[in-house]
Amino acid sequence: MSGLAFLLNVLVTTATAAPAPANVMRKVDLNRDLKAPGFVNLYEMDAKAVAKLPVLAQLKAHEINGRWNECLTLSGRVFAVQKDLKGWVGQTWLHCLNKTQEKKTSAGQEDRVLTAIARQWNLFEDGPWSQDLWNAWVAQELNYLSAEVGKKNRKIESRIERLLDNSDKLSREQKSQCYQLLGDFALNANDYPQAQFLYEEAQSLKDSKYLTEKLEFLAKARNQAVASTSSTQIEAIGEDGKLEERIRVSLKQNDLIPALKDTVTLLNQYPGSRAAKRLKDKPLEIFNSINDSAVAAKALDEMGEAEASRLLEWAQNLHRRGEWESSLKLAEKSYEKNPHAPTVTSSLWVASRSAHFLGQYDKALDLYSKQISVSNGSDESSEALFRSSLIYYRKQDFTTAAALLERLVQQGKDRYDLNAQYWLVRSLQTFSKDRADKATQALIEKFPFSYYGMRLRAESQGGKLTWPDVASKDLKLTESFYLVGTQKKSWDRFVALSAAGWVAEAQTELNDLPAIKDPTLKALLAEKLAQRGQYFTAIRLVNDAMENDPRLRQQQFLKSGYPEVFTSYYQKESDRYGIDVVLLRSLTRQESGFNMKAVSTSNALGLMQMIPPTAQDTAKRLGMKIEIPEDMFRPEINIPMGSFYVSQMLDQFSQSVPFALAAYNAGPYRLKKWINARPEVASAMTEPGSSPEAEVWVDELPWNETSFYVKAILRNTLLYRMIGKESYVVPPILWQDLLTKKAK
Repeated sequence: MSGLAFLLNVLVTTATAAPAPANVMRKVDLNRDLKAPGFVNLYEMDAKAVAKLPVLAQLKAHEINGRWNECLTLSGRVFAVQKDLKGWVGQTWLHCLNKTQEKKTSAGQEDRVLTAIARQWNLFEDGPWSQDLWNAWVAQELNYLSAEVGKKNRKIESRIERLLDNSDKLSREQKSQCYQLLGDFALNANDYPQAQFLYEEAQSLKDSKYLTEKLEFLAKARNQAVASTSSTQIEAIGEDGKLEERIRVSLKQNDLIPALKDTVTLLNQYPGSRAAKRLKDKPLEIFNSINDSAVAAKALDEMGEAEASRLLEWAQNLHRRGEWESSLKLAEKSYEKNPHAPTVTSSLWVASRSAHFLGQYDKALDLYSKQISVSNGSDESSEALFRSSLIYYRKQDFTTAAALLERLVQQGKDRYDLNAQYWLVRSLQTFSKDRADKATQALIEKFPFSYYGMRLRAESQGGKLTWPDVASKDLKLTESFYLVGTQKKSWDRFVALSAAGWVAEAQTELNDLPAIKDPTLKALLAEKLAQRGQYFTAIRLVNDAMENDPRLRQQQFLKSGYPEVFTSYYQKESDRYGIDVVLLRSLTRQESGFNMKAVSTSNALGLMQMIPPTAQDTAKRLGMKIEIPEDMFRPEINIPMGSFYVSQMLDQFSQSVPFALAAYNAGPYRLKKWINARPEVASAMTEPGSSPEAEVWVDELPWNETSFYVKAILRNTLLYRMIGKESYVVPPILWQDLLTKKAK
């Protein structure tokens, strides 16, 4: 056989013998895989209907409705037969165990549950539930082991050892508890050296009174004196030490101004000393403790003697706290002391905003002008352009406002694009109708579903708001996508969980979805997910789809992002407080995207995003007993509490919906402080209207998040009003139909 023939023979043989490639890809057909309805809403279902559901759905219903004994019993059965959802069922099993323990109805079941889950150790290592399941299991396991140690049950030592074998997954406190439990065993066995070693290990991780007492007992028992040697270094007392001692004496005698003066002197003359490091925040502490305005003014004068960088730090701190008069004075001092320092941009930023918030418009304009000059093109400069244009608008100098806004628009910064275009339109409307009309049309086309875009469209149509015209209303939507690797299991779990009403768990599984680029596919997926209670993800998808494909800016697609859910809960609160369901639902959409278990960076919880202190106060006012955070993830608790808080904000802010929304987001104390410094803003609250002049305060707010928040919710109310209709006639005061007669 020739060389070529041999090679061909080898290739053919190899190709024939090779196994068929595995089917690593799976095609998902949305219309087939996610048939309607495919979702069980367990939150608004009566007990008789629950009894007819499959056991997986029944289990979640028991957990949702607080039927803890039934949940505990059924969990074991479901856990035993489940294969792909064991991790999620295990979490529910532990939750129900915990609740029955609180009610003392779980006697004898702890070991069975903990052991059954531990036999499936791989659940702690793989799956989207793994970390939460581990945390819940370890907490329960340690509680159980502590009780068994008290009974002197040495059989559980191996279980403590198992935890320590996985110490990399334990917290310092948990590791300390494990060592403590082993120490208790050693002490019970009179093995004092071993007990001491274990208690010391525990104490090195987390000290406690219990460990201290045990170690003291061991020291006495072994007839050892506890030697405590201290080698305190005494600093040589120099001039800085003398100043520090004088400050201490002044503070003890409540002589605040002398103490403050000496502190500033110390910081200026000995900036690198240990005393300076200890006292660097003392001037602010002293200033914040002063209640008398005259004394506070003297304190600011003394603080003004500090060097520029310290003044800026203090000014920034006061600015964040809304102490704008004080922050203005210190920031100006910082700028004057070193107008060419690298920190000049920050000094001007604090000073200009503070002056604006105080209504000192001429001073603010001067400072904004300097900001624009020294940091042209920066974010601070762009903000200065925008805020100064609003001042000129207030002063009715519309040509200057328009010139500044055109300059800002030309920068093309996303942060100011919409707002700058809107106020440019309003400025142009006063002196150039043709230019205003062109700018209006451009804004409406680019931002059709923004609050400002919808306002301008309604005005251009005689007060009637209609859906935007689109090029093609009969779109063919992409219906399928592919899954690979772990995405396939995640999708299968999502389908099973959502069908059984496990909404939060199903949402977690969606985190493994492939990156989808096709806007029409996003639109269809949003519709299917909304049908399964996945409103948070549906909202994000439909927003992305409409932004990337203008043809999708239609009612049929947009409604996926504006679900009508929890109707009975919202209606009950609407009737109680005289607040339209549309407003409550619109606020919830902005707060959480209807994610029941949402937790913000500021620890706001649940659908209507209440922070724990506010939730506790609200519960007290309503005569409710709640558990934080758990109860805040229950719509039947969160919605009544959030609705009550909305009603409180309306009462505090003259029944003005925009101001109440701002207070809900920023906090009533901070908002009142800002309003009180600006009479023209106060009048916008007490004399409601929807004219541009009545709403300019929204974009002047100190908090960008709050400014966006108010407009987003007002936008939501308009869209909720429109869905299902061809048009909506906007009332003279846009939000006036969101409130009915105040309920008794």
